[in-house]
Order: sequence, then structure tokens, then C-alpha cells
Amino acid sequence: MLFSDANRTDSAPKRAGESSYAFLDRSARASIACARVFLTEAFHRYPESERDEIVARIRSGDETNFRSATFEIYLHEALIRLGYQLTAHPDPGTGVAKRPDFLVKDANGSEFFLEAVLASERDGRNPAAEAMKKSTLGYLNEAPHKAFLIDVDSEGDPTTQPSGKVLSHAVHAWLGNLEPDLLRAQLMTHGLDSMPQMTWEHEEWEVRLRAIPLSQERRGKTTQLIGAQGDGAKLVNSWEPLRDAVKKKANRYGDLAKPFVVAVNADIFNLDQIDEVQALYGEEYWREVIDHPEKSGPGRHPNGAWRGPHGPQNRRVSAVWFFNDLTPYTLANRRSTLYINPWANFQTPEGLLRIPTRRIEGNSLVHVPGMDLGTIYGLHTDWPE
Repeated sequence: MLFSDANRTDSAPKRAGESSYAFLDRSARASIACARVFLTEAFHRYPESERDEIVARIRSGDETNFRSATFEIYLHEALIRLGYQLTAHPDPGTGVAKRPDFLVKDANGSEFFLEAVLASERDGRNPAAEAMKKSTLGYLNEAPHKAFLIDVDSEGDPTTQPSGKVLSHAVHAWLGNLEPDLLRAQLMTHGLDSMPQMTWEHEEWEVRLRAIPLSQERRGKTTQLIGAQGDGAKLVNSWEPLRDAVKKKANRYGDLAKPFVVAVNADIFNLDQIDEVQALYGEEYWREVIDHPEKSGPGRHPNGAWRGPHGPQNRRVSAVWFFNDLTPYTLANRRSTLYINPWANFQTPEGLLRIPTRRIEGNSLVHVPGMDLGTIYGLHTDWPE
């Protein structure tokens, strides 16, 4: 049994430290009851052989287990409502011991493998340290210099709050001793790697900064100080966890002989589609060509799940299905988008193109509308209220 058979009378909000399962099982609120009923009904359509394991994960009190297990149930429910049959943990036929989450078959017998994975901004990071770094670099970024931008990279974590004011004062004192015109000429001749650098430390956190002299026409007009940021110093980063989730699963099951779709549930409430695109095709940047502004423009680093330094990669993944923070309470109104891999070994199954998709056509990434989650689940937009 997924939930207890109790007469619920407690309508209090979710308490501090209360697990998602405990709240869902305890609450007497009508909206929570709706969410509980939907999950229970979807659970009873889940493969019977897998139910004991998935109940244990949901009831474990561990939030990651809860989110991953409920996501698998909702993903299974969406696909059976779209007319598919699903087999849990099939043999991929590649000689590896690991098993993908599902083999999915349509009415015509066409099949594909499906894997569910969570992605979080907190993956592999210390949330408290990341918040402290974000605050410090945010203060620095809001203190522009009239003649310079800075490139920032860092590594390590602080255990106490670094002072943005102290860092800003040190950086401005350093920039004040540099000659922008001479460095501008040097930049034009020898590139960014020739620019002067500075290191600032707080406990185990080391911040490395590099000066970027502005052109004469841009001096005194910038509103931010940070012009470029390395992996350890990003103020906001939602795309890398998405990329890493896809890369983690791309080659897990060997050389598959069927299409392979990775479904990613991102616990980022306001996930931007720019982050989804960057995760797959690489991070955007602005390229400025010195003294040739007509050649300046946007570019994309080769650091995406599908496009790397040597060109297309992870071709075993036919498509990635991104979900924006799908939870027991957001089924009716959260966005999902299926991205089609233009370099995949196997084409994305035609039936999946009923949901919203983004695909490359010519030189453009084109959005094609489709069935939203509320329609698939048969829920009105205000559900579960």
C-alpha cells in the first residue's frame, strides 16, 4: 500500500523537516487529497513486479528517492495515456548488466528505450557554499569599473560568508593600477591569455580574476563588472546539471539497437529553455572582434551533451524529454519539451512527436507545439485546487 489508510484531520502546512511523503500522507487538505489520489491511481497502473521497490523509495524519507520514484510513475502514466505499453527494466541486448527504466512499445510494434533521471542546480555542490559564493560575486558584479570588465574563475568552497565589499575593494584597487590603453593594444595582438591576473582567497575558496580592457567607446557605459565566468564562479547556472544528467545516461547501456530517450526532471522552478538548449548544444557567449564590430556576435561553446570539442557526440540518445519541476502538485501546469537529436544513431519514434518538440530545421531550432501535460493527464489547469 502506497499511503496509510487513516482518517486525516491535520490540514497544517508542510512542517520544517517534514519529508514530502510524510506531508502527502498526513495532510487533510482537499488539494493534497487530489494529488494523493492521482498518484495512487497511477501507481496501481505501474508494473506490479516493480511496486514493492518503488513504494520503498517513496516512503524512505529521502527526498531524492521520493522525487525519482514519483517521476518514474508519472512518466509511465503519461506514456500509457498516450497509448504505449511499457516493460520495466528490460534487457538492453548489449551484454551489460545495467537495465534502462523502460522498454516502450507503440500500437504498431515500434520500440524505444526510456530512462528517467533527475537534475538539480545542487548536484555535486554544497548548497550553503554556493549561496555564499553567489552573494559575494553578485556584490562584485554590481560594482562596474569605467575601463575594465573582468573574467572570473574559482575553485573550492568557503565555510563562512566572504565579504563582497572586501573583494570589490581589492579588485578595484588592482584595476586602478592598470593602464587600459596599453592593455587594449596587447589584447588585440596577443589575446585574452596575455591579460594580467589577480588571485583572491577566502578560506578554501580561491577566486582568480583576469582584466579585460574595454574599447574607448564602451568605457564608462557598462553596468556590470563581470564579463566572463568560469565553472566555479557562475552567478546562476541551471544548464550544466541538465547536461550532466544527459551525459551520465548516454552510454550507460552500451551500443543500443533501438532509439533511446532520456527524460530529465529538473527541480528548477523557472527553468529557462535557453538552459535546455545550452545543455544539449553548448553554452552561449558573445564574441567581440576587436575593431571589426560587424563580425561580432553570438557564439556557442562546444560543451553540450550533443555537441563537444570534436563535433557531435552521445549519438545513442535519440531525444531528451525535459520536464520543468514535475511534482505531485504540478502535473497540470508544468512544461515539458522533447528535443530531437539531429545526429542520433536512431530517429526519435514518430508517436512521441505528439508532445511539444524542438528540432533543428536548416540552421534554426524550431519549436513545434503539441499536447501539454495537463491534456495528457486529463487535468484542468487549476488542479489540484
